[in-house]
Amino acid sequence: MTKRRVSLTHRKQRSVLTDMLPFEVPPTFSNRGYYRFLVNNSIEIENDQLRWVCETTALDQTMRLLFGIKPKAEIAIKVVTEWGKQKTRHSVPISKCQMATIPFNFRVAHNLDGRTLSVVHPRNQVAVASFYATHSALIIYHSSVSEFSIRHPVSVSRYAYFKDKLHEERLDTVAGVEESDQEYEQLGSYFVYQKYRNIHRFFESYKYHRSEKKYDAMVQLDVSKCFDSIYTHSLPWAVLGKDQTKFSLDESKDTFGGRFDALMQNLNHKETNGIVIGPEFSRIFAEIILQSVDADLTKQLAEGANLTHKVDYEIFRYVDDFFVFYNEESTQLKIFETLLQVLKSKKLSINTAKIKHYQKPIITEITIAKERTSILLNDEIDPVCEEEHLADPSSPPKKNLACPVNSNRLITRYKAAIKEAGVTYGDLLNYTFAITENKIEKLFKAYVSSDKLGRDRKRLSSALLAIMEFVFFVYSASPKVNHTIRLCRMITAAVAFLQKQGLPYEQKHLLFKYAHDNVLQQLEKNTMSVHREVESLYLLISLSQIGREYWLPVSVLLRHFLIKEEEGTRSYVRPSGFMNHFSITVLLSYIKDKVRYAQLKAFVEAHIIAKLEYMKAHCPNDAETLILLLDLLACPFISAPTKDAIGLIFGLDAAALTSVRSSNDHWFTTWGDKFDLGKELEAKRSREVY
Repeated sequence: MTKRRVSLTHRKQRSVLTDMLPFEVPPTFSNRGYYRFLVNNSIEIENDQLRWVCETTALDQTMRLLFGIKPKAEIAIKVVTEWGKQKTRHSVPISKCQMATIPFNFRVAHNLDGRTLSVVHPRNQVAVASFYATHSALIIYHSSVSEFSIRHPVSVSRYAYFKDKLHEERLDTVAGVEESDQEYEQLGSYFVYQKYRNIHRFFESYKYHRSEKKYDAMVQLDVSKCFDSIYTHSLPWAVLGKDQTKFSLDESKDTFGGRFDALMQNLNHKETNGIVIGPEFSRIFAEIILQSVDADLTKQLAEGANLTHKVDYEIFRYVDDFFVFYNEESTQLKIFETLLQVLKSKKLSINTAKIKHYQKPIITEITIAKERTSILLNDEIDPVCEEEHLADPSSPPKKNLACPVNSNRLITRYKAAIKEAGVTYGDLLNYTFAITENKIEKLFKAYVSSDKLGRDRKRLSSALLAIMEFVFFVYSASPKVNHTIRLCRMITAAVAFLQKQGLPYEQKHLLFKYAHDNVLQQLEKNTMSVHREVESLYLLISLSQIGREYWLPVSVLLRHFLIKEEEGTRSYVRPSGFMNHFSITVLLSYIKDKVRYAQLKAFVEAHIIAKLEYMKAHCPNDAETLILLLDLLACPFISAPTKDAIGLIFGLDAAALTSVRSSNDHWFTTWGDKFDLGKELEAKRSREVY
């Protein structure tokens, strides 16, 4: 399929689109509205000055709110000429802004204890974007000193490439054509990366096979809680040297390393122990530190143990995973001991529980499982459009859809493959779902090529239902966010295709009801909790796309969001505390203005006011406080009195509230008709890192 190349612009703000948010945020949430606001008003931080362009002072109130500009701080206004045009530029010294903030943290399922991910404050996102634009060359330089790293930035992205899918290839499932700027806003990253987007591509690469020919064994090592353990001052140490940094502390603060260190502290409540997890810029920060680990390890092994890289051993590192190839056991032990010491000097350590040793043939359990799964799915799901030649040679052949899928046999064989390879469902689910997605797309193409007679429609419906039985079965064993995203993408694609193709009601709704019942089962099983919140929100949004016949009863929503009806009254309470931004906005997106949910919406609006009053009093510089404020002011589903009450909490009178509301019609949450789940889930493809 041919690709179209699009030149990239807005370099100073572009990383706000690509490198600031965790992959796992709900599909209703993105930086696109905020990005447009930054670009439209030329908002940037340069030479320690916050600047924006506006012909009047109409934007000043929003900028004070957004950047925490101190009340008495004067905003300088100056008419400047740029590219032959006069512009009114507003500016404030960055020292007059409150840049030390608290990120909006949320939990997702990960191993046994979950993982905390972060959305950093919008004002810090601009600071990171400014740092990227100013120091991109240094980021690339300091990320390129290691021979070990197989995922590091090598250049700034200059172009985006898009597959031009024709209507036939897209199967007419998406109405309209995406505009170029919308495609541009689905970019993967600010930098171009070398060399492997996914670690499993490394396992299938020439480099891996070459190393296996040269060496007899491999050990896989993992840095223990890498991002949680990183000491931010380690970055200046990595760039300048530990002694140099300590003896010249004041001078080091103005260096690349010192500025990056301060930036990471500011966006994480001045913390020096641990960095935020989720955004791409955190991986870059960690990469620079780990590059210095690689360099120190190479040097110490050469000088202290007389071991030469690519002669006595070879190491590959993917983010915080080390893959060490060697021949002699003594070499492996020396590498392990030296790596322990080097990591300790950076306040890091090895996760000894996850060490894995392999002898020839050097093949991981996951690679074995992937091979078996690929063969299994190709055997069990093989959609084709067969030609049936008629007795009359002058008649065109019939085109019949063929895709028999036995879900019970498929599930049994899949369980056997998992068991025999010694892996878990979670280890393989991304790969399994990637193949299954392709099979569903192939099924749609085969159906479009068929004669679309009654038998073809029945075969399409039966095949989709069997595939979905398999999909929900394996998903239930590992309902993590990345797996949920793929599940929702398959549900959404199937719903859109069946709606477009106009299948009979009973065939279409057989699948819809199956999806509804299984999503409902997952929602019941994983009632809103600290580890299962985002996954559930994806499923709820997915369910809302099926149709009004499948709207959830109020009782189910109350139970899922931990809201209770007080005995003897018709009022609601939530004993477990406030819902977070994602729960509030997704719930509002689901109930909209539907009459059946009127009482629930009234509770949510009162809940919002109580939450914002608390947050404004106790954590005014929390990212969630500002993001929730801006999103709710743009929300079409809450009442004007509630918006007025929200404004008063933040000291906004009627004029100021009108000014803020008119400055942008869409911030972070996409509301109502502007939201397209299919496109949002498709946009996630370019940001899948692991």
